[in-house]
Amino acid sequence: MEKTADIYIDNTEEKAKEALEVIDGFIKSQDMDRKSAIRLRLMAEETIGMIRAMAGDFKAVLRMEKKDGEYRVCLTAKTDMDKNKKSSLLSVSSSGKNAAAKGFMGKIGEIIENGLLNFDDVMRLQQEYCGDYVDYAMMGFGLPDEYPALGEQLVWSLSSYKESLGNYSDDDEPAKEAWDELEKSIVASIAKDVIVGVKKDNVEMTIIG
Repeated sequence: MEKTADIYIDNTEEKAKEALEVIDGFIKSQDMDRKSAIRLRLMAEETIGMIRAMAGDFKAVLRMEKKDGEYRVCLTAKTDMDKNKKSSLLSVSSSGKNAAAKGFMGKIGEIIENGLLNFDDVMRLQQEYCGDYVDYAMMGFGLPDEYPALGEQLVWSLSSYKESLGNYSDDDEPAKEAWDELEKSIVASIAKDVIVGVKKDNVEMTIIG
């Protein structure tokens, strides 16, 4: 398996630039075509953007790797945020919700934040579409057979979420809007899968290109 050195990153512009420099070096070292290089760079950019948008003093380890012929963006999350701090942040919102959790990567960030703050809350993320709610986290729970879970952890995956959405009828407006959101997402459109594993106070995300 080929991989970069671990890139320690937080939600500052300085660390984001450092991470992109390391990522660019990794991409240049690989014998890949231009299209693949662009796809991998976009996935990394979206991941870094997600980190920068997350609440609190967020810290993570980011790395790029090639495993079994597939390129992956991997994130291991650690945070100084606690549940009381996040509750304080949300209290300034009239809705009491995290208004920053917009778009596909924003919702992945919310799953990661919830998982780090409270193991149980990772399965309680509901997103509003067309005035109704889609249980975003629960619908993505579990892994397809080709990606076995590691240990006893909660696992959310894009492929499982897509499969769950596909079970809704074509005239279900909330599900339709959720699909539209996925189609507008760079990562959801180009990645083979996105997997988020939560075990106690540890969260790992893998984007498979």
